[in-house]
Amino acid sequence: MKIDPTAQSEKGSVLITCIVTITILTMICATSLYITSQNANSGMQTASWQLALAGAESAVDSAYNALNTNQWTGWQKVSGITSLPTAEPTAGSTATSVPSPAPNFEYNYYLPPALSLQGEGASTVSSWVTVDTANLPKDKNGNQWYRIRATGIAAAAGPRRVSNQKLDNDLRKLSLFADRNAPGTSVTPRATRTIEVIASAVAKSIWVRGITLRDWINMSGGGVIDSFDSSNPFKSSTINGVAGQYDILKRQSNGDVGTANSLNSDLRSTYVYGDLQYSGPAVKNTLNVQGTISTPFNPTIPTVSAPNWASGTYTSLGSGNPVILTSGTKTNPARYKINGDMTVSGGNVLTINNLNGTSGDNYIEIWVTGKYTISGSGYVDQNTLVHSDWYVGSNITTSGDSYNNRSGIASNVNFVGYGTNNTLTVSGSATFVGTINAPAYRVTVSGSGGISGALIGDTLTISGGAGLHYDEALNINGNSNILGNYSYASWFEDNSLPVRGITY
Repeated sequence: MKIDPTAQSEKGSVLITCIVTITILTMICATSLYITSQNANSGMQTASWQLALAGAESAVDSAYNALNTNQWTGWQKVSGITSLPTAEPTAGSTATSVPSPAPNFEYNYYLPPALSLQGEGASTVSSWVTVDTANLPKDKNGNQWYRIRATGIAAAAGPRRVSNQKLDNDLRKLSLFADRNAPGTSVTPRATRTIEVIASAVAKSIWVRGITLRDWINMSGGGVIDSFDSSNPFKSSTINGVAGQYDILKRQSNGDVGTANSLNSDLRSTYVYGDLQYSGPAVKNTLNVQGTISTPFNPTIPTVSAPNWASGTYTSLGSGNPVILTSGTKTNPARYKINGDMTVSGGNVLTINNLNGTSGDNYIEIWVTGKYTISGSGYVDQNTLVHSDWYVGSNITTSGDSYNNRSGIASNVNFVGYGTNNTLTVSGSATFVGTINAPAYRVTVSGSGGISGALIGDTLTISGGAGLHYDEALNINGNSNILGNYSYASWFEDNSLPVRGITY
C-alpha cells in the first residue's frame, strides 16, 4: 500500500490557512473591542464633561436666586480677601442668611446639594459658587453689578485612559492624573468646569431708556438726543421758578436709544448722547453717537390696550372741547371718557384742576376713543399737583406749546396710544414734558422744541431742531430703585489654571 504525498501536503496547507484565518479574525475582534472600548470611554468622558457644565450652571442659578430675592440662607461670607478661591471652600455650619457681598474685598460662597443622576457619565455632580462685586462700577441708576463664579465637578467614569481622540482630551482638560485646580496628582479622575457670569441689575420701570422702538429711527437737521435728571439739582435747573428742568449746560449722556428692527434707520450724523442698541442692519451715519453701539436688541415692550373701566366708575363726555376737569385721588382717580374725538381748537383752554389743595394726591385718567387734537392757540393747562394718564385710540397731535404741564415733571403726564396704524405728532417751539407709550404709533417730533421725558413707539422721525431729553428720574419706581431681577451681562467659561501658570 502506497502513501500519497500529495494528500499530506494538502492537509498541511489547510492547517496553515486555518491558523492564519483565526489569527486575522482574532486581530479584527481585538481591534473592534479596542475601538469600542475607546469610544465607550470617550462617550462617558464626554458625558461627564457636559454634566460638569450643568452643575456649574445650576450653581449660577442658585446665585441668581439669592440676588433676585436677597435671601442668602445657607451662604457663607468671607471678608478681607484680595482674590477668589480656586479650590472648593470648606462647607460652613450656619443656616442663617448673610448680607449681599459688599465692595470691600469680600465674597459670599455656597455649596449646593449634590445632584444625583442616572445614565452615562457620573452618577453625581457637585458644585460651588461665589458672588462678589469684583470692583465693578454701579450702573447709571446706582445699582450694583456682581460677578458670579461657579464650578461644577463630575467624576470621569471609566479607566484613567485618554480616548482615541487625544485632541478631545486636550479640549476637555479632564483631570485623569493631575488635578487641574491644585498641585499634585488626582485621586479620582474627574471633569471640572468653571464659568464666570456678570450679573446686571434690571429695573422694573418701562422707562429704562429715552427711546424704545419696534422699528426704525430717522433723524435730520439739528436734532439731538440726550438726558438729564429732574430729581438731581446738579443734573437739572430751576427755570421760570420750576425746578427739575432740562438745562443744556447740565446735559447728561444717558439718552439711550433702542430699535428692535433697524431696517432703514439713519441718524444722519446727528448727536446722540447715550448708547445705541439695535437688531437688524447696521444703523446708518452713527458718527456722533457718544455712547456705545451694540447689537442685538431684543426688548420686552409691554402691550397697551383701552381701559376696562367698570360702569359707574367714570364720567362719560361727548366729543368736542371739554373746558374744566377735576382730579381725584390716587386710590380713587377721577375718570372721564370722551366718546369720539377730542379737539381743543384755537382760543380754547382745557383746564385740569387739582382736588386736594396743596396735597400731591391728585390723579386723573382721561380716555379719548377717537383722535386727540390740539390746534391753533388752544392748549391744555394742567395744575402743578396733578398726575394725568391719557388713553387715546386714534391719532395724537400736540405740541410743547399746547400742553402746559405746570409741574415740569415728566412723570406727571403720561400718554398711552393704544390704537394701531396711527400717528403721533409733537411739534412747536416749546418742549412737551411727559411720557409717551404708543408702541404701534408712527411718531414724528418736529419744530424747535421736542420731548422732555421718554418715548416708546413704532417708528420715530426727528427733524429740524427738535430733540428728546430723557429724564433719568423716570427709571425709578415710587421714588426708589426697585429691582425686578438680575440679568446676564456676560458669560464665559474660564479654562485658566493658575496653579499651573496658565491664565487668561
